[in-house]
Amino acid sequence: MTKSVPLSITPFDSLPDNKRVWPAAPNSHEEGLGRLSLLTPEVVASAAQSCIKTGIRVSLNWDLRKLDTANFNRAPAQHHIVSLLDGAAFDDVYIFNPQQSSQWDGLRHFSAPFPTPQDPSRRLFYGGVTAAEIGDRSNHRIGMQHWAKEGICGRGVLLDYAAWAERNGVEYSAFSNHAIPLRVLKQIADEEKIIFRRGDVLLVRIGVTREWDTQMSPADKLAYGSDPNPQHAGVEGTEEMLRWIWNEGFAAVAGDAISFEVYPKQDSFKTEGGREVPGLLMHEYLIAGWGLPVGELFDLEELSKTCQRLGRWEFFVSSAPLNMPGGVSSPPNCLAIF
Repeated sequence: MTKSVPLSITPFDSLPDNKRVWPAAPNSHEEGLGRLSLLTPEVVASAAQSCIKTGIRVSLNWDLRKLDTANFNRAPAQHHIVSLLDGAAFDDVYIFNPQQSSQWDGLRHFSAPFPTPQDPSRRLFYGGVTAAEIGDRSNHRIGMQHWAKEGICGRGVLLDYAAWAERNGVEYSAFSNHAIPLRVLKQIADEEKIIFRRGDVLLVRIGVTREWDTQMSPADKLAYGSDPNPQHAGVEGTEEMLRWIWNEGFAAVAGDAISFEVYPKQDSFKTEGGREVPGLLMHEYLIAGWGLPVGELFDLEELSKTCQRLGRWEFFVSSAPLNMPGGVSSPPNCLAIF
């Protein structure tokens, strides 16, 4: 009898439904992990042994107050210091939206269309979870608590597109519909001598935090925050990109971009040979379809400098999402360790 191949390692073109890879039982911890199931103890141990050599540590967490003028009606973080015991001690009170600064998009963050004749506008979250389930605060299915129990730990690899663009005279704004094609990501990986491994955490630097912190005026930031049609640079949203992400076996993807893939969704992209291919919204596949964590607005500036100084673009990633039952997203609380 031929043994069936687990869905997690089935090639993209052999998946029964590449928009619905839901192999785990509903309400199980395995369902809550999603694609993080690739981070087995063996994969994590191997990553630690091969990547941690110097003990140098770099934080990937942007200032919690950024984006201080975010779009989509996301309010800036509030931080209150509260006195107690007649001033002998102090507490913090934080009020913030994780999506407004460095964050992991959890499995409850984004849905995908799954229309039926009776309900042509039906959308579902990973595993077939409905919006009604998420709205029920007693229901914690596919919540952030599953990621928090084990963290997101493994080998991280940085594809430094911003540095590549500088070397090659490619000018763009991170607040535009500038898109990174797959062939360029592969070229960068070759130049950095990166050979991917199943379970890697892919990081792509496009320069959002650098542009926000060093090039944009307060008026520029205010204009972005109030723009009803914002543009975000990112990787191309194509089936080719999805196929690569799946087949390389990434456990998570992240970057300093606001939406990882270019936003808004483009109708089409031109290939290197001039052929047009349709664009798609990758969040619907990555999060709702595969249960793959998507990190956004990570601060990759110091990481880029460290990788260039050490001459290596691999490191150990240690991320501890907030342990919030039913949580939708979380600050990454992430370190890169060399």
